[in-house]
Amino acid sequence: METQKGSLEDSEGAKERGDVHLWQVGSAQATPERLHGLGSKTVLQASLGIHHGLLLTSDGEVFSYGKQPWKENSQEVPCSAPLLEKTLCGQHVICVAAGSYHCGAVTDNGMVYMWGENTAGQCAIANCPSISEPVPVTITDQECTPPLWVRVMQLSCGEEHTLALSVSREIWAWGSGCQLGLITSTFPVTKPQKVEHLSGRRVLQVVCGAFHSLALVQCPLAQDVKNVPERCNHCRELLITMTEKEDHVIISDAHCCPLGVMLAESQPDKRTSLSSLSSGLKGTESSLCSFETQDGRKQSPKQAESETEIGTDVASICESDIDVTFDKPICKSTLPSNAETANVDSSSNNSTLEYARVRFCTE
Repeated sequence: METQKGSLEDSEGAKERGDVHLWQVGSAQATPERLHGLGSKTVLQASLGIHHGLLLTSDGEVFSYGKQPWKENSQEVPCSAPLLEKTLCGQHVICVAAGSYHCGAVTDNGMVYMWGENTAGQCAIANCPSISEPVPVTITDQECTPPLWVRVMQLSCGEEHTLALSVSREIWAWGSGCQLGLITSTFPVTKPQKVEHLSGRRVLQVVCGAFHSLALVQCPLAQDVKNVPERCNHCRELLITMTEKEDHVIISDAHCCPLGVMLAESQPDKRTSLSSLSSGLKGTESSLCSFETQDGRKQSPKQAESETEIGTDVASICESDIDVTFDKPICKSTLPSNAETANVDSSSNNSTLEYARVRFCTE
């Protein structure tokens, strides 16, 4: 008996599925009323604008009702007798979306159709304030060679913008306003553009408010989440810094490690002579002139290079070229004359080797 009763309830429930119930402000009854204008058709999806609505049936047909000033007769279609969008007949529609004053539909082959108010380019048609009947909108990916047609699986409409979700889980937008999520300040956008901010992410759903947008993005798996260190492994400085200004805050992740790239441990000699460094320099003269020391004897750079070494406090150098800067020129033509050399205080501990002093710096 209970089984018989349960099957009867399921049968009655199946008959109720897809029936539309609606109510509106100013109606005599506050309770939802069943819509009988579709006969025995089953409704799979409904979407509402400010003064109009769209209904999608199981056989892929689209019905509209309410105030639709973009229509040729511009008469209000009563809820009790929804109007069939005949332009879409022969197309199997899988998704409908109603904006504040415009409409959209997606067919099973991924084509988008738009109609309604178009003053802000929300129907992706240029130089046309309103679209009376559904027109196809082609979305192409210009980054591909040749450009590829983008198939759409879901659509959402706001007041002045429209978002489309492609089968490859990318968002495409057109219309006006920063709610598009595009890197542009020129509106209206009548040619669908890809939302680059979410490029590479798997978008599950897009939703439009009147003047704002939302994207539902799949969370990465736990094993895919990489722990980002808070400090640099070499200098232990913070990788992300925050600087407070008078009227704003600057958050930066442009960390530059002062230690650079550590030298390989397999390097046999950490003491690099001046000749080995100068041989790799770009634009450095191939030979250096000889010079005299304080005691009057001549010394060549080859002799000085064995005495001049990098200090042991230099732990690392950058991979870029080493910039060797001479504080003073050491060529013979630019060295002081003998008379000028004689005037140098002999008690000074600084010899003329000061002319060959080298500064090693990293970029």
